[in-house]
Amino acid sequence: MSKGFITIATGDEQYYRIAYNLLLSYRAFSKDPVPFALLCDRENEYTAQFDQVIIMEHPYRSYLDKLRFPLYTPFDETIFIDADCLAYRDLNDFWDSFAGGSYFSVFGEDLPVDYAYGWFKPEDMGEFKDRIHIIPEFIGGVYYVRKCPELTEFMNTVDYVHEHYYDYRFRQFTDPCDEPVFALSLAAHDLHTAGNRTLDICFYPHNTYFKADISEQSIAYRDVYHPERGLITDSWMIHWGSGNTRRPRYKLEVYRLNRLIKGRKTGRVHSAAAYGTLHAVHFTKRAVRYIRKHIVKG
Repeated sequence: MSKGFITIATGDEQYYRIAYNLLLSYRAFSKDPVPFALLCDRENEYTAQFDQVIIMEHPYRSYLDKLRFPLYTPFDETIFIDADCLAYRDLNDFWDSFAGGSYFSVFGEDLPVDYAYGWFKPEDMGEFKDRIHIIPEFIGGVYYVRKCPELTEFMNTVDYVHEHYYDYRFRQFTDPCDEPVFALSLAAHDLHTAGNRTLDICFYPHNTYFKADISEQSIAYRDVYHPERGLITDSWMIHWGSGNTRRPRYKLEVYRLNRLIKGRKTGRVHSAAAYGTLHAVHFTKRAVRYIRKHIVKG
């Protein structure tokens, strides 16, 4: 069976750029890389670097494209990773976590149906209520899919849940996005998560403390939702959140990554200088945008 990774970039060039950064980080730390595909809406200088490029028909340029990745993947087994992620270790380790499990899975937890803070209650899920025996919970930066006859029926459920999203009552998710749609579909088909590795994936927006250096393959953070774990230092990947990829902290890690690939060291002094420059550029651009919007046009 063929297997490979896939990510998505559509719309603005910045999304292609961060997808390319993800690809570079994967290859930098993978001892035996498998093909890495890109699902996109056009070809450009970034798409040329991927092993396979799949052009979507009528892309939505939103989370809806993520819902459709299982229909487009060229592999028998696929791990999807959000483009706004960076690898800090060999992500091929993820394959072992998904081996022998469900044909569609995520890193997360299977919560009991009466859990007080689950994403939904069975009684609020309409026609699916009698089929729900678990409440999946996860961060949707990583998805696993294996092609099989059952996948077609599962994807039909995904489409149905999305189309009727407002017929159900989800907690925390007023508007549709991939997590609640996939979560209800997983529960409706009694598919289980692949185990709680969610804390091995640092979700940057949830941090109360954060320190990382991709050139040293190091991450240290405290998760606001899991203070009992204290300082977490064993993560494999950072899921930055798309908005944060425009900020100096992410750009510093990309700068370090590119120097690492070229065999150049990035010491503390060099990193501090680079970070200061990135901050200056970032705030200068923000100031220019503000002036154009509020002063020039005003």
